[in-house]
Amino acid sequence: MGRFSHGLKLIEYIVPMILCIGVLIWFLKLYIADLYIPFNYGGDSLYFYALTKTIIENGWVWHNSNLGAPYVLENFDYPSFNILDCIGLKCISFFSSNPIFVENIYYLLTYPLTALTCIIAFRQFNINYAYSVLGSLLFALMPYHFLRGVAHFNASSYYIIPLMVLVLLWIYFNEFALLKSEEVFTLDQILLDRKLLASVAICVLSGLSFLYYSYIFCLFLVLLGVLASVKSWRREQICVSFILTIFVLGTVILSLTPILVNHYQNGPNPEGVSLRHPAETEIYGMKIIQLLLPISDHRVPFFSKIAQYYSSTAPLVNENSFSSLGAIASLGFVILIAFIFFKSYGILDRLDYDLAILNGLSTLNLFAILFATIGGLSSVVAYSLLSQFRSINRISIFIAFFSIFCILVVLNYISKLHNINKYVYFVAGILLVVGVLDQTSNSMVPSYDSIKQEYMNDDRFIKEIEAMMPENAMIAQLPYAAYPQYPAVNEMAEYSHFKGYLHSDKLRWSYGAMKGREGDLRYRLVANMPLGETIKSLSFEGFKGIYIDSFGYPDKGTKVITNISKILKIDPIVSDNHRLYFFDMRKSVRKFNTTFSKKLNPIVAPTSGFYGIESWSGVSTSWMQSDATLAVFSPDNCTAKLSLHALSFYRPRTIEIYVGDELAGHVPVPSTGFTNVTAHVRLADGTNTVHMHVPEGCERPCDIKVLKNSDSRCLSIAVQNVTVA
Repeated sequence: MGRFSHGLKLIEYIVPMILCIGVLIWFLKLYIADLYIPFNYGGDSLYFYALTKTIIENGWVWHNSNLGAPYVLENFDYPSFNILDCIGLKCISFFSSNPIFVENIYYLLTYPLTALTCIIAFRQFNINYAYSVLGSLLFALMPYHFLRGVAHFNASSYYIIPLMVLVLLWIYFNEFALLKSEEVFTLDQILLDRKLLASVAICVLSGLSFLYYSYIFCLFLVLLGVLASVKSWRREQICVSFILTIFVLGTVILSLTPILVNHYQNGPNPEGVSLRHPAETEIYGMKIIQLLLPISDHRVPFFSKIAQYYSSTAPLVNENSFSSLGAIASLGFVILIAFIFFKSYGILDRLDYDLAILNGLSTLNLFAILFATIGGLSSVVAYSLLSQFRSINRISIFIAFFSIFCILVVLNYISKLHNINKYVYFVAGILLVVGVLDQTSNSMVPSYDSIKQEYMNDDRFIKEIEAMMPENAMIAQLPYAAYPQYPAVNEMAEYSHFKGYLHSDKLRWSYGAMKGREGDLRYRLVANMPLGETIKSLSFEGFKGIYIDSFGYPDKGTKVITNISKILKIDPIVSDNHRLYFFDMRKSVRKFNTTFSKKLNPIVAPTSGFYGIESWSGVSTSWMQSDATLAVFSPDNCTAKLSLHALSFYRPRTIEIYVGDELAGHVPVPSTGFTNVTAHVRLADGTNTVHMHVPEGCERPCDIKVLKNSDSRCLSIAVQNVTVA
């Protein structure tokens, strides 16, 4: 590739980090921030703050005995965290046990850490130091970084990406010693190849980073290995790229070993918590126009209106709106695209050797576009091999690095060509100011005062609960909300129930049982019973109190709070903002245990294979697919009667009911009207799974021409009034 720097003095690495911290303090107004208050107090942010608290209190991320009561939280089915971040959080937790402070500090550190890895990568290719600092700060302060924030904490931690690109370019330009020689290398000689050893270390770190970044890195590794081998007609390049890919994948597999073991011991999650549909790759794909558009709420009103107009009128606008490159990186993006066309016509054949790096960057950039654009190669992969990585728009942060790197190479080339090195600091300074102002807006600054007010309101309320409850008391949270990733329950946003856990130290909370596993199924059944039965069941489970988020109800909880007050004959404790309510049910527990101990009936709820609930003449009804399951909780070993009303779609069918491998019922279902289906099922103490199978399968209304119906669901039998007694 050419001439590489032999390193910098320590102070030269520290300078961009200090400048980055200075810009952060100015832009985010950290001088007025309280680092013990969340930067964001809603949605996914609560998940990551709770995860940090789990690491501090339980040693690591897999188990949390204070969540998912009466069971425990087990995170094996939803590995949305990355091990590298968890290690960083764990290290900071040695100095503070406050999860909010620990995560805030680590999040802020991702900015200077990104600047540091950038300066390392840029200087390896002899980019002028001033321009290297410029590129480091622009990349560290991308809109993507601020917009992801603590809500997408794992995606915000992208400081490994510059090092990934460094390895990719080393492969592309045959910079490993063993690739430059025709000789067979010994192990000792390989171990002396610093770039190869550094690449292995970077690949290991990449395997511990955010899975999306590891996945994208592996794609690039294979691509450049193949291209480099074809270019030189040697197999060594592709062998090295595959070996490095194995290091990445091997590290990923090792880090996920607990998940694999859990999967082997307990089977896959029946509700497919982490599974993605291939169509989601289209929904969350990347759009080229969003790379080039200004950020929303841009400092220049005209640019802001352009961005907002597109977001409000275009389809499929979601988290891909975080991919704006900013003006400077957008110029680099355009140059990389133009470079491919100019090169194909021979226009760039005689360019200075230092610009050869644009070959590699333009190749990576083009592949990223072809892969991630909606309807691109990522859709081919999703529909044929792997649909797990749906939010492939996150490749935009790689494109941002390619584009900024391109600008630095061009500036470096111009400075050398015209011998204007004495002006580089002035040019870099002007571009830095313009770039930072263009990439940021006041809307990215957390609303410190309002967040603090809400956070302290909840803290006072939950501390009051904790003061009156015995240690390790179990608190039931209503309304029921699945963990993880559930849509908003009325006005209660995703993960809102984590607030109770975040503010307490000695209470156990019902929220956090993994969706689809026994703890969640059991609590879901209890929470969806008639209110009196719910309270009675909670008392048998040993819960001491009921916590209610009124935003989870369409009437702000008026009805449920009034009814609970009547049943328990007590008034609730109310938060200052009248959103949260708490009932101390300890006295009622004693009453239920003595009066109703023999009146707890089995309870049932659908778990999989059903479409959404529809109201048919006021009766809740759900269409089955060809297979569906019910979860039935029984207080003891018994034989119970399962009853439901069923109607077959379009033509008569048969429903078979199984408990385990035992056939409990085989009933014909007409298509002309509802029929009563009953089966006697043998239940064990605890949660049982009842499987319902339709041998004739299901049909899509849109495939039956005479119906003239566009419904694409595969329907078999409509089910209503499911009971077990």
